[in-house]
Amino acid sequence: MKRCPTAASLVLALALSTPAGADSAPGAYADPARAPASQPQDGWVIDLKGVDIHRLIEQIAAITGQTFIVAPEVAGQVDVSSARPLQRAEVQQLFLSVLASQGLSVISQGDQAQIISTTASRTAANMRADAPAQLATRLIPVQHGSASELLPLLTPLINPYGHVTAVASANALIISDRIANIERIEALVQQLDQRLRADAVIVDLQHAWAVDAAATLSSLSHGAQGPSAVQIIADAGTNRLILLGPPDARAKLADLARSLDSPSSRSANTRVIRLRHNNAKSLAETLGDISEGLKNKEGSETTGRQSNILIRADESLNALVLLAEPDLVATLEDIVRQLDVPRAQVMVEAAIVEVSGDITDAVGVQWAVDARSNTGGLGGVNFGGTGLSVGTVLQILQSGEIPENTTLPDGAIIGIGSDRFGALITALSANSKSNLLSTPSLLTLDNQKAEILVGQNVPFQTGSYTTDASGAGNPFTTIERKDIGVTLKVTPSINEGATLRLEIEQEISSIAPSTGLNAQAVDLVTNKRSIKSTILADDGQVIVLGGLIQDDVTQSISKVPLLGDIPLIGGLFRSTRDSHVKRNLMVFLRPTVVRDGAGRALPSASASAR
Repeated sequence: MKRCPTAASLVLALALSTPAGADSAPGAYADPARAPASQPQDGWVIDLKGVDIHRLIEQIAAITGQTFIVAPEVAGQVDVSSARPLQRAEVQQLFLSVLASQGLSVISQGDQAQIISTTASRTAANMRADAPAQLATRLIPVQHGSASELLPLLTPLINPYGHVTAVASANALIISDRIANIERIEALVQQLDQRLRADAVIVDLQHAWAVDAAATLSSLSHGAQGPSAVQIIADAGTNRLILLGPPDARAKLADLARSLDSPSSRSANTRVIRLRHNNAKSLAETLGDISEGLKNKEGSETTGRQSNILIRADESLNALVLLAEPDLVATLEDIVRQLDVPRAQVMVEAAIVEVSGDITDAVGVQWAVDARSNTGGLGGVNFGGTGLSVGTVLQILQSGEIPENTTLPDGAIIGIGSDRFGALITALSANSKSNLLSTPSLLTLDNQKAEILVGQNVPFQTGSYTTDASGAGNPFTTIERKDIGVTLKVTPSINEGATLRLEIEQEISSIAPSTGLNAQAVDLVTNKRSIKSTILADDGQVIVLGGLIQDDVTQSISKVPLLGDIPLIGGLFRSTRDSHVKRNLMVFLRPTVVRDGAGRALPSASASAR
């Protein structure tokens, strides 16, 4: 240590008096015969480079007059410099900081101070540590809260070489750390303990939302801090407020919260929305699903508020009634505006063309001989499907007249004979042609199913009853009516890019010509052709939905064996029937998107032109 008279300062230049690599044995550094060095007017300027730590301790002992006992594990070199002169207290604080950087601590006991490692200082007994950088152990009692609950909060604040533990029996904390950190933690414990001391007041709200009321009270209290502050907690699930703090302060906030809980606090949360294009009932179901998604997405605090969402549909006015928090009402109202828009329509024009032809040729010969007066013989030739049986022919021969209820076959009928012989020749050539052209069309909304039926409602007999077991008569007949004609069912969906997805069901049914519309309900036979398909089409594109070509050729020959094969006269012993049925069915569709009133008239005009 040297005094600089001109600068009135002292510069520690131990590196000049002792080699940097010199070793010193541990021991005590003090000069009992000399008092602490008198402080220069300007203080001490320190400038040490690579100085052994024992030399630094020796010089600090000379400045402070304090005796240092150095532990054997204390060793190393230090670099210390100050840019300005330091006073004695500042030199002492700088010295403690240098020791802390080396993992060393100073434990004071009276006029003596022991320099040991920081790890060993935890177990040092009967020692006093007054400086902020020195280690100490302190017991901090907890008056109102639980020491065990505070322990997890305080552990991250302890230095790596420090330690904190909770004594459950005494409800206290034991902390070993540097004095400055202990004092900071002790102040924090007192603040937490003060908060736990406060009682709670619960305010149940009937009209206002708990979260909104909590925000209003917080803004009115200007975010007060300190022991006198009141903590405001909103329980959104039960819609109530919990106030923690000093009795007077929390009583004032409780009265203020009750004054805010008025029926008018929710008047702005109700909204009635009249719909122009959409359906209120279906849209209410959609909004209900959306509100459920909002509940799951938001946090627990907001979820409680959203659980009070009410969405109802008034079908008579086609309106929606919304009851929710204002921000949610605004969100749902915006969704309604986006969904309540005019929907495009689709005009579906169909052309059903069916061409059919039935050609039937039939020739038959039936005859009978009554020779019972001469030989006692009776015989004849009979074929089914000609309209008369051989029994009828014989009856006609015997009676000489045609019975009243006899049904004659269609076509040409030639009968010859006498009272002993009779012959009946039938010939029929039928040619039936039909050309069905049906052009149904219908207009429907996007994604809305539409159906059109052009035809008749025809009765079909499904059962009958004449008498019961006792013989009493109460006859009745059960009838089921079915639609016969052309049926078209379409569900269009408009996609992006002016394409359409069509779900189509097409059915054509008719009564078979063999029965006709005048036939009895039990005798009706129907023809049915149906197509069910899902297709993609462009706007205005003509599509061939399906086609059916039927060509049936039937030949039926009834004859007497051997005799029917004889040339020329074989025709007397056989009956022939040839049938040729041909049908051709084609279905054409043209979907057209109609987006405005002007375009809606175009399909009708085009249909009239055709």
